[in-house]
Amino acid sequence: MLTKKLWFMVVLGPLLLFFPAATASDPPPRAGKVIWIDQTRQVGRAYEDGRKIMEFPVLTGDDETTTPPGVYWVRQKVEDYFSRKYQVPMPYSLFFDLKHRRAIHAGEVPPPPQRREYATHGCVHVESPYIERLFDWAEEGATLVIITGWRTEE
Repeated sequence: MLTKKLWFMVVLGPLLLFFPAATASDPPPRAGKVIWIDQTRQVGRAYEDGRKIMEFPVLTGDDETTTPPGVYWVRQKVEDYFSRKYQVPMPYSLFFDLKHRRAIHAGEVPPPPQRREYATHGCVHVESPYIERLFDWAEEGATLVIITGWRTEE
């Protein structure tokens, strides 16, 4: 199994050639709609045509149930999805990984001091009212999802 650093270099490293000016706080130039998830800071941002339109707290997976960094597309939007695997509702799901059923969806995001005690099963939780706005704004097949970094125990 690849270590986190090796995986990052092999998978995300080539993206830096494609998006050389991109950092965790800046979207790729001329990218249209982008949802940028910064796992290190547990924050998400939405950009349209290079302009930040929204910032919101997130909760991602941890070392045991990771949310893999990478570049994805919103593949499917399901307003009232229910996970049969975990027997929980996942409202406003923006699926970016259909094979593993990973999505950005409505879910609890505890305050920072308590956040280290919670994790998702690989999805990205976003609370109201941000998730509703994100769901309405995102487009299937046309919204880029960039997940950077690894969640830390801060």
